Amino acid sequence: MIKTILVPTSGSLTDDAVFATALAVARPLAAHLLFYHLRFSECEAAVRTPHVQFCRGRAVASALYSLREQDDRLSANARKHFETFCGQNEIPVRTVPSAKFAGVSASWTEETDQPDARLMVIARHSDLVVVGRPHRADLMPTNLIESLLMGCGRPLVIAPESPPAGMAGTIMVGWKEVPEASRALAAATPLLRHAHRVVLVSIAEHGAAAHEPLDHLSDQLAWHGIAAEILFRGAESGPPAAQLPQIAAELHADLLVVGGFGHRPLREVVFGGVTLALIEHGNLPVFMLH
Repeated sequence: MIKTILVPTSGSLTDDAVFATALAVARPLAAHLLFYHLRFSECEAAVRTPHVQFCRGRAVASALYSLREQDDRLSANARKHFETFCGQNEIPVRTVPSAKFAGVSASWTEETDQPDARLMVIARHSDLVVVGRPHRADLMPTNLIESLLMGCGRPLVIAPESPPAGMAGTIMVGWKEVPEASRALAAATPLLRHAHRVVLVSIAEHGAAAHEPLDHLSDQLAWHGIAAEILFRGAESGPPAAQLPQIAAELHADLLVVGGFGHRPLREVVFGGVTLALIEHGNLPVFMLH
């Protein structure tokens, strides 16, 4: 069950696509959106800003003042983005669940310092996390998605740059016989139930793809009320990391579900590189679970 969705806010232009993706996920599930902004003290921001360590004398004070102004600006922008988004989409702001209200709701939380640890804790307490691809406006680490994927134990949805229209059309599941793919599929089941079309895609990596496992998987999904189609592709068409986005485009998929695994740092990945490729690039939302 997915009822609480964590939406980290940066206060930058990437908020638009992340917010829209989170809402597209939340609508069919009538879920609660927890918008979450992390602020940085001057010391924390200075540690994460390379040029500050070379400042001397009055330049230090000037650099710290600039960092404080930047943090204030991002915080104000993030709160404004939240309020504008909720107003435009008629999303009520609530801090506690209400038995009388069955639609999407939202709340706002802002905290300061220890950003990596704080974000990991609240991610573990949520049912799903929606994140944008790496950028430096909020001083968060560039490997934030990998860290959450490996450490929070919750599924992630990586937002594309262009806001999605919805999640109730076609959902594509990139399947491989590994535990990570199984966990991702199970976690995405609430969304699959609301999809108009579900397609299980298997790409042969060595030799011919075996039909029997996917036939069995499709039968199992039918017990959940999910009628899943099956699509096989051969390795001769290219590596899975390249094929999966192409197939998703052909199917006009609204969401791609994959399992991701690896070590720290995340380099050994499912489908021989597809996890890392989808973290770095993608034109549609990607649902991923380690």
